Amino acid sequence: MDTIIYGGEAVIPYIGVKKVDIGIKNGRISALGEGLSAPGAKRIDASGKMIFPGAIDGHSHYGVYGGLAQDYRATSRSSAVGGVTTVINFMRSGRSYLEQLPEEVAIAEQESVIDFCFHLGVMTSQQVQEMRAYVEELGALSFKLYLGYKGMEKTRYGTDRSLDDELLLDIYEQMNAISPDLILCIHCENVEMGRNFYSKYVNDPERNQLVYFDKFNPDIVETESVIRVSYLAKQYQAKISIVHCSAGTSVQALREMPWFTPELIHVETCPHYLLETVDNAKGLGAIVKPPLRYRHDNEALWQGIKDGIVTFTGTDHVSITWADKFKKGGGIDDVQLGFGGAEFMFPQMLSEGHHKRGLSLQKIAEITSANTAKTYGLFPQKGMIDIGSDADLVIVDLEKTATITPETIAINSDYSIYEGREVKGWPVMTLRRGEIIAENGQAVEPAGGGKYLKRKAKGAV
Repeated sequence: MDTIIYGGEAVIPYIGVKKVDIGIKNGRISALGEGLSAPGAKRIDASGKMIFPGAIDGHSHYGVYGGLAQDYRATSRSSAVGGVTTVINFMRSGRSYLEQLPEEVAIAEQESVIDFCFHLGVMTSQQVQEMRAYVEELGALSFKLYLGYKGMEKTRYGTDRSLDDELLLDIYEQMNAISPDLILCIHCENVEMGRNFYSKYVNDPERNQLVYFDKFNPDIVETESVIRVSYLAKQYQAKISIVHCSAGTSVQALREMPWFTPELIHVETCPHYLLETVDNAKGLGAIVKPPLRYRHDNEALWQGIKDGIVTFTGTDHVSITWADKFKKGGGIDDVQLGFGGAEFMFPQMLSEGHHKRGLSLQKIAEITSANTAKTYGLFPQKGMIDIGSDADLVIVDLEKTATITPETIAINSDYSIYEGREVKGWPVMTLRRGEIIAENGQAVEPAGGGKYLKRKAKGAV
């Protein structure tokens, strides 16, 4: 062993909380027990603290509004301060990912301090045909269909396909032909219904308020799509991940649909859908798609977590400054989509989920790490505290309290929609593969950088 964490209590997914020392060797957990010792080993005192598996942000968008290298450099470090040790970024373009993915891997391995992999957006005929190569050559197991971009795909991405149900079925068929381990992430949105609702408010003089973005895209726009893609997934026996679930009606539909099985239909939500509403103080600065909704939606999503319908959290993080958010104009139709938040996912789940709502620490570890790892083919290398797993660990002071400001963590932005929230429970140290990458609210430069996680699917070469 080259490192021993002693004196703390480990929060082990699917097992519980155990007072145990953790031995680390060559980046992996090599021993679990009491009174561990080894000559020359670095000793980290976690007395009075909880030790979680490193959080996994399974939903992020680096480089959308700024330089990709700068975003990997800044956001990986701020994420580490917030307890994140692995990120799964979305890659979307009209190019072949056989060319694009290696380019981004090279940038990320140079700049990131956390480990990473990708969900690949399927947007062209070539990409559909190359899915097997993405699995076998690139180690990609997760894909993405952006139903919300239907109608703008050709001008925005130069695609030769419509992002519609025909493409959805083509992807399901390809997944079935390649491996049962593949999963399709789906942005659920019925854009035709959205146009209908939008048209009702074109001349409304009050429309430049955050609440109207929900009126343009109400819960039914998401929920109808959730029902449809879930039913088709069941018919095709294709695994899906319903990302950024925002609506209480979607949780209700999932609970009531007879074909819902959590092994096939995975559901993610984000902290902003659990905590924030159309009354957010940042106004149009909090525009995102799906929109922020209402308190009853927050409550329904929390209940979905308790009931095992919503099984993990991601952030839908986009690094953007206030000026860039409004650089095209100050009206509701001009504002850029998205905002940051990767840094605050894990602390907010501790504060709001555990302290305020009584979720067990084990459940927090599962929804912020282990379930994400299982869903996307990273478990038990990631998301677990066990011998042989990567030593991705977060030491947490459950009693530490701080109020979120843009300065709380050195975020890659100048504002946060969470400003003013008091959060109880913060990471005090984050280790990625046994190396300290954050301590006491500051990023620490490790000797080694983040690595690309090449995943393996059954049935693939």
